Amino acid sequence: MSVATGSVDASASALDIARAQRCRRDPRTFAVLVAEIALLLVVFRAFKLHELFGEGFWRVSVASAGGFALHYWLPLRLKEPFWVLLSLAALPWIAGPLTGALLIALGLGFFAIGRSAMPQRWRVTWTLLLAAPCVAGRAAWLPGLPDELWPLVGSLFLFRLPIWLYDRRHMKEPPALSEFLAYCFMLPNWGCLLFPVVDFHTLKKSFLARDQNLIAQEGVASMTRGLVQLLIYLRLYNATEWNADPYEITSLGALLVCMARVYLLYLRLSGTFHFVIGLLHLFGYDLPPTHRSWLLSSSLTDFWRRINIYWKDFMVKLVWFPAYFRWRKLGDKRAQIQATALVFVVTWFLHAAQTFFLTGRFLLRSTDVAFWSILGVLVMVNLAFELRRGSGAAAPTGVRRALGIAGTLTLLTVLWSMWNAQSFAAWIELLTWWKVG
Repeated sequence: MSVATGSVDASASALDIARAQRCRRDPRTFAVLVAEIALLLVVFRAFKLHELFGEGFWRVSVASAGGFALHYWLPLRLKEPFWVLLSLAALPWIAGPLTGALLIALGLGFFAIGRSAMPQRWRVTWTLLLAAPCVAGRAAWLPGLPDELWPLVGSLFLFRLPIWLYDRRHMKEPPALSEFLAYCFMLPNWGCLLFPVVDFHTLKKSFLARDQNLIAQEGVASMTRGLVQLLIYLRLYNATEWNADPYEITSLGALLVCMARVYLLYLRLSGTFHFVIGLLHLFGYDLPPTHRSWLLSSSLTDFWRRINIYWKDFMVKLVWFPAYFRWRKLGDKRAQIQATALVFVVTWFLHAAQTFFLTGRFLLRSTDVAFWSILGVLVMVNLAFELRRGSGAAAPTGVRRALGIAGTLTLLTVLWSMWNAQSFAAWIELLTWWKVG
């Protein structure tokens, strides 16, 4: 094996040999990548995005950039261990020593349960028992622990742990600690609590799936895409928390602009997701995009496939497929529709649970329940229509697609304004103040 690709042991697997060959190091390409990343960080700081997203977000960006400069030159056998050590070392710097130590101890406890040879149902049971004190702590029943611990517990384990346990069930060999730490303790997560629901199997399979230079360049492109969306968000909302105020709406045009602004609040999430996934690319994880032109959705099912794709894949893997195969004896179409309904129920509950860990309050607003209920029903109707039309039907093009995009965008804008309202009364006031105020 050449110096450019790093040495590989003779007993190494074919996958390791292929990955080592993808660790091609090119000084010129490296210099270009470093310059691009530095420019992105300069723009990030110049527009004061760190004031909007917190100093932690800035720190993980700097740590990732510095870590990339070393990671790029390492041989294959050191790349993933370095990623794990960098992530663990940055944790106390960003979250504090006590919080970092408690998170690592909790993660090791979850790993010990998951790695054990006990049946899957007992792994799940013991995992829930270990998670119970975390729920109690977030509810302030366990005093004396740092407040910043619980949002990180929810961000790290609420979604990734069920995925890891699900994949653990299908592993032929006991899982490796390094793979668990690389998955659950990702460096960008320390400064980004609303983190994409990365799939364990996808992360593992994506590691150096192609040339590291191409992966890193794709990461720069993803970071750029995210930074552009964050700058648009910043321009729209002037770096402040913005809420729709019905008393400032004095015309129908002002109402439409207000509702569009509410919908475009999502740019903050999509931009952040693109940026942090780009950071993961710098360390060799060739992950797919988290969003695909979600403003151009031509139907609700198309919207579900385009927006927060990682969440959709998470729901399909852990909820939709198990429910579908359980109900398939009732009929294929009926099973698909019922499984889709269950997906939206679980989506609402998990969003409420996520809010609980982030804020200490379980989200149970009437507008929140109504949003997921209405969206779920409409997606099921749309799905039933598509199933009736058949899989061989051509996708809409031209005028039909343009009308579909306009109709979907209008519907989602209205639903989004309801979802963000504190109550139905507040939403009705928002819609009608310009006329009756």
